[in-house]
Amino acid sequence: MRVLSRITRTLVIGAAIIAATATPAGAAPFPGAPGSPSIQPPSATCFKFPYFGPKGHANFDFGQDIVRLLDERGIRVEGLAPMQAKPGNRGIYMPIGWKQDHIDPCNGVYYPGGFAINDVRSGHRAAIHDIYLRPDGAHAQVEIDGEPQGEQLVATYRLSEFAPYVPTPRPLEGGIGPKHWPFYVSPYLSRTVRQLTGIPLNEGAYLANLDAVVQYVP
Repeated sequence: MRVLSRITRTLVIGAAIIAATATPAGAAPFPGAPGSPSIQPPSATCFKFPYFGPKGHANFDFGQDIVRLLDERGIRVEGLAPMQAKPGNRGIYMPIGWKQDHIDPCNGVYYPGGFAINDVRSGHRAAIHDIYLRPDGAHAQVEIDGEPQGEQLVATYRLSEFAPYVPTPRPLEGGIGPKHWPFYVSPYLSRTVRQLTGIPLNEGAYLANLDAVVQYVP
Protein backbone atom coordinates (compact mmCIF):
# COMPACT_ATOMS: atom_id res chain seq x y z
CA MET A 1 0.00 0.00 0.00
CA ARG A 2 2.86 2.38 0.73
CA VAL A 3 4.28 1.78 -2.75
CA LEU A 4 0.91 2.46 -4.37
CA SER A 5 0.55 5.62 -2.31
CA ARG A 6 3.95 6.88 -3.45
CA ILE A 7 3.13 6.10 -7.09
CA THR A 8 -0.19 7.89 -6.82
CA ARG A 9 1.44 10.96 -5.32
CA THR A 10 4.03 10.96 -8.12
CA LEU A 11 1.41 11.04 -10.86
CA VAL A 12 -0.75 13.57 -9.06
CA ILE A 13 2.32 15.80 -8.80
CA GLY A 14 2.87 15.20 -12.50
CA ALA A 15 -0.60 16.46 -13.31
CA ALA A 16 0.08 19.48 -11.11
CA ILE A 17 3.30 20.14 -13.03
CA ILE A 18 1.34 20.25 -16.28
CA ALA A 19 -1.19 22.57 -14.66
CA ALA A 20 1.44 24.86 -13.15
CA THR A 21 4.08 24.88 -15.89
CA ALA A 22 5.45 28.40 -16.25
CA THR A 23 8.45 30.26 -17.55
CA PRO A 24 10.79 32.37 -15.37
CA ALA A 25 9.67 35.83 -14.35
CA GLY A 26 9.89 38.26 -17.22
CA ALA A 27 9.83 35.60 -19.92
CA ALA A 28 6.99 34.90 -22.33
CA PRO A 29 4.44 32.45 -20.89
CA PHE A 30 5.19 29.92 -23.63
CA PRO A 31 8.49 30.24 -25.53
CA GLY A 32 8.42 30.22 -29.29
CA ALA A 33 5.92 32.35 -31.14
CA PRO A 34 4.37 30.69 -34.20
CA GLY A 35 6.99 30.20 -36.89
CA SER A 36 10.01 30.25 -34.58
CA PRO A 37 11.89 27.54 -32.67
CA SER A 38 10.86 27.16 -29.04
CA ILE A 39 13.15 24.65 -27.35
CA GLN A 40 15.53 26.59 -25.15
CA PRO A 41 18.72 25.32 -23.50
CA PRO A 42 18.49 24.54 -19.77
CA SER A 43 19.03 27.43 -17.37
CA ALA A 44 19.22 27.85 -13.60
CA THR A 45 15.43 27.57 -13.44
CA CYS A 46 14.78 25.34 -16.47
CA PHE A 47 16.25 21.86 -16.37
CA LYS A 48 15.29 18.24 -16.83
CA PHE A 49 13.50 16.18 -14.20
CA PRO A 50 13.15 12.42 -14.63
CA TYR A 51 9.89 11.21 -16.11
CA PHE A 52 7.24 9.80 -13.75
CA GLY A 53 8.33 6.17 -14.02
CA PRO A 54 10.90 3.87 -15.62
CA LYS A 55 8.71 2.53 -18.40
CA GLY A 56 5.20 2.31 -19.77
CA HIS A 57 3.15 3.04 -22.86
CA ALA A 58 0.38 5.24 -24.14
CA ASN A 59 -2.23 4.76 -26.86
CA PHE A 60 -3.33 7.89 -28.70
CA ASP A 61 -6.47 6.61 -30.42
CA PHE A 62 -8.20 8.86 -32.94
CA GLY A 63 -11.95 9.33 -32.75
CA GLN A 64 -14.14 7.45 -35.22
CA ASP A 65 -14.96 10.60 -37.18
CA ILE A 66 -11.25 11.42 -37.56
CA VAL A 67 -10.45 7.91 -38.80
CA ARG A 68 -13.32 8.10 -41.29
CA LEU A 69 -12.14 11.45 -42.65
CA LEU A 70 -8.57 10.16 -43.03
CA ASP A 71 -9.72 6.99 -44.78
CA GLU A 72 -12.09 8.81 -47.14
CA ARG A 73 -9.31 11.15 -48.17
CA GLY A 74 -6.78 8.33 -48.56
CA ILE A 75 -4.40 9.84 -45.99
CA ARG A 76 -1.76 7.65 -44.34
CA VAL A 77 -0.68 8.20 -40.75
CA GLU A 78 3.01 7.43 -40.24
CA GLY A 79 4.94 7.09 -36.97
CA LEU A 80 8.12 8.99 -36.19
CA ALA A 81 10.34 6.93 -33.86
CA PRO A 82 9.97 6.07 -31.08
CA MET A 83 6.23 6.54 -31.73
CA GLN A 84 4.50 4.08 -34.05
CA ALA A 85 1.40 4.42 -36.22
CA LYS A 86 -1.37 1.92 -35.59
CA PRO A 87 -2.82 -0.05 -38.52
CA GLY A 88 -5.80 1.46 -40.29
CA ASN A 89 -5.04 5.05 -39.24
CA ARG A 90 -6.46 4.23 -35.81
CA GLY A 91 -3.89 6.23 -33.87
CA ILE A 92 -0.40 6.29 -32.40
CA TYR A 93 1.39 3.98 -29.96
CA MET A 94 3.89 5.70 -27.64
CA PRO A 95 6.48 3.96 -25.50
CA ILE A 96 7.03 6.14 -22.42
CA GLY A 97 9.41 6.23 -19.47
CA TRP A 98 12.34 8.12 -18.03
CA LYS A 99 14.82 6.54 -20.47
CA GLN A 100 13.47 8.78 -23.24
CA ASP A 101 11.00 11.30 -21.79
CA HIS A 102 11.55 14.05 -19.25
CA ILE A 103 9.88 16.92 -17.42
CA ASP A 104 11.05 20.47 -17.97
CA PRO A 105 9.57 22.94 -15.44
CA CYS A 106 9.68 25.72 -18.04
CA ASN A 107 8.61 23.87 -21.18
CA GLY A 108 6.38 21.05 -19.94
CA VAL A 109 6.39 17.26 -20.14
CA TYR A 110 8.47 16.21 -23.16
CA TYR A 111 7.95 13.30 -25.58
CA PRO A 112 10.36 12.69 -28.48
CA GLY A 113 9.22 11.42 -31.85
CA GLY A 114 5.77 12.03 -33.25
CA PHE A 115 3.76 11.26 -36.35
CA ALA A 116 3.22 12.43 -39.92
CA ILE A 117 0.09 12.78 -42.02
CA ASN A 118 0.81 11.85 -45.64
CA ASP A 119 -1.84 13.10 -48.07
CA VAL A 120 -1.09 11.00 -51.13
CA ARG A 121 -3.72 12.76 -53.24
CA SER A 122 -2.25 16.26 -52.92
CA GLY A 123 1.35 15.25 -52.23
CA HIS A 124 1.44 17.20 -48.97
CA ARG A 125 3.03 15.73 -45.86
CA ALA A 126 2.77 17.29 -42.40
CA ALA A 127 4.96 16.06 -39.53
CA ILE A 128 4.38 16.73 -35.83
CA HIS A 129 7.27 15.92 -33.51
CA ASP A 130 9.05 16.79 -30.25
CA ILE A 131 5.88 17.18 -28.24
CA TYR A 132 5.42 19.13 -25.00
CA LEU A 133 2.32 18.87 -22.82
CA ARG A 134 1.43 22.19 -21.18
CA PRO A 135 -1.62 23.61 -19.39
CA ASP A 136 -3.39 24.56 -22.63
CA GLY A 137 -2.59 21.41 -24.61
CA ALA A 138 0.02 19.68 -26.75
CA HIS A 139 2.67 21.83 -28.40
CA ALA A 140 4.99 20.41 -31.06
CA GLN A 141 7.44 21.24 -33.79
CA VAL A 142 5.67 21.13 -37.15
CA GLU A 143 7.07 20.55 -40.63
CA ILE A 144 4.99 20.87 -43.79
CA ASP A 145 6.48 19.39 -46.95
CA GLY A 146 9.86 19.41 -45.20
CA GLU A 147 9.66 23.11 -44.26
CA PRO A 148 9.83 23.87 -40.50
CA GLN A 149 6.88 25.84 -39.17
CA GLY A 150 8.24 26.29 -35.64
CA GLU A 151 6.33 25.28 -32.55
CA GLN A 152 2.56 25.16 -32.75
CA LEU A 153 -0.34 24.27 -30.46
CA VAL A 154 -1.56 21.12 -32.22
CA ALA A 155 -4.18 19.85 -29.76
CA THR A 156 -5.99 21.07 -26.67
CA TYR A 157 -7.49 19.40 -23.61
CA ARG A 158 -9.29 20.29 -20.41
CA LEU A 159 -7.41 19.62 -17.18
CA SER A 160 -10.67 18.86 -15.40
CA GLU A 161 -11.34 15.96 -17.79
CA PHE A 162 -8.14 14.03 -17.08
CA ALA A 163 -6.47 15.22 -13.85
CA PRO A 164 -8.83 13.26 -11.55
CA TYR A 165 -8.01 10.07 -13.46
CA VAL A 166 -4.21 10.34 -13.38
CA PRO A 167 -3.86 8.06 -10.31
CA THR A 168 -6.07 5.28 -11.71
CA PRO A 169 -4.61 1.92 -10.60
CA ARG A 170 -3.72 -0.44 -13.47
CA PRO A 171 -2.85 -3.65 -11.57
CA LEU A 172 -2.98 -5.92 -14.62
CA GLU A 173 -0.41 -3.69 -16.32
CA GLY A 174 1.83 -3.20 -13.29
CA GLY A 175 1.34 0.51 -12.99
CA ILE A 176 -0.97 3.48 -12.83
CA GLY A 177 -2.36 6.12 -15.15
CA PRO A 178 -5.43 7.61 -16.85
CA LYS A 179 -7.51 5.58 -19.30
CA HIS A 180 -9.55 8.60 -20.37
CA TRP A 181 -7.77 11.76 -21.54
CA PRO A 182 -9.63 13.44 -24.43
CA PHE A 183 -7.78 15.72 -26.86
CA TYR A 184 -9.44 18.27 -29.15
CA VAL A 185 -8.60 19.93 -32.46
CA SER A 186 -6.66 23.17 -31.98
CA PRO A 187 -7.28 26.28 -34.12
CA TYR A 188 -3.90 25.77 -35.83
CA LEU A 189 -4.59 22.11 -36.62
CA SER A 190 -8.05 22.87 -37.98
CA ARG A 191 -6.81 25.68 -40.20
CA THR A 192 -3.76 23.80 -41.48
CA VAL A 193 -5.59 20.55 -42.29
CA ARG A 194 -8.24 22.48 -44.21
CA GLN A 195 -5.60 24.36 -46.20
CA LEU A 196 -3.61 21.25 -47.09
CA THR A 197 -6.35 18.68 -47.67
CA GLY A 198 -9.74 20.37 -47.64
CA ILE A 199 -10.85 18.09 -44.80
CA PRO A 200 -13.39 19.93 -42.58
CA LEU A 201 -11.61 19.36 -39.28
CA ASN A 202 -13.41 21.77 -36.98
CA GLU A 203 -11.75 23.63 -34.13
CA GLY A 204 -12.72 22.08 -30.79
CA ALA A 205 -13.84 18.81 -32.34
CA TYR A 206 -12.91 15.58 -30.57
CA LEU A 207 -9.54 14.40 -31.89
CA ALA A 208 -8.35 11.43 -29.84
CA ASN A 209 -8.16 9.75 -26.46
CA LEU A 210 -4.91 9.16 -24.62
CA ASP A 211 -4.76 5.98 -22.54
CA ALA A 212 -1.46 5.98 -20.64
CA VAL A 213 0.03 3.68 -18.03
CA VAL A 214 3.32 4.25 -16.21
CA GLN A 215 4.71 0.87 -15.13
CA TYR A 216 6.66 0.31 -11.92
CA VAL A 217 6.71 -3.50 -11.86
CA PRO A 218 7.21 -6.06 -14.68
